[in-house]
Amino acid sequence: MALRFNRPFGAQIKAISFDLDDTLYYNDEVIVRAEQAQFDAVCERVPAAKEVGIDPWIALKWQLAIDDPEIRHDVTHWRKTMIRQGLAMFDLSGHDIEALNSHIFDVFYTARSDFVVPQQTFDVLAKLAERFPLIAATNGNADIERIGLAPYFAAYYRAGQPDVRMKPYPDMLIQAAEQLDIAPQHILHLGDNSETDVGAALNAGCSSLWFNPEQKINPLSHLADGEYSDLDDLLQLL
Repeated sequence: MALRFNRPFGAQIKAISFDLDDTLYYNDEVIVRAEQAQFDAVCERVPAAKEVGIDPWIALKWQLAIDDPEIRHDVTHWRKTMIRQGLAMFDLSGHDIEALNSHIFDVFYTARSDFVVPQQTFDVLAKLAERFPLIAATNGNADIERIGLAPYFAAYYRAGQPDVRMKPYPDMLIQAAEQLDIAPQHILHLGDNSETDVGAALNAGCSSLWFNPEQKINPLSHLADGEYSDLDDLLQLL
């Protein structure tokens, strides 16, 4: 479908903000591979972990979020805490745990950013950047230098940076408006998640477009200004 609007933008668009994961590339399989790489690294250094299997590590991650919901605001800290506590299940010294934590996180992070961004993404960003300053606003921690997206963005905001909570909190978009010296209503935020991305835009006073490749029903509780199903649709903004 082409761009489909639910309402007109509230103000002239002067900058565009992009979510990253599952908006500019698909992320689910990447995370599955990275989780496996992390577990393989654990087993390489702690052979007894093979008997436990990977499932308790995944469960531990989500249990940490239940015990301390604030940990979600920084996925890097969350991941390192999970690795540290997982290693504590085995007969290791505190020094060994910290050394292994650093190594195992590096393995995970390398695998987490080891994928190829579709050429379509680069092409569309390049055209949009000729007219609008582009920013990245993500709850994740992909290495935008490594995956080749850094040159397209005037600024990069990640949950977990100082005073930056995850979307749907408006922190990243408010900071972007301040850095660009424009009012938030002049920023258009684009993302795949109606709750976090559209919610953040609503909370910040920005416009929003929902990336909806499966053409789901847009929930009225987080109604975007419009939606699109293919990145090329965004060229209609030019």
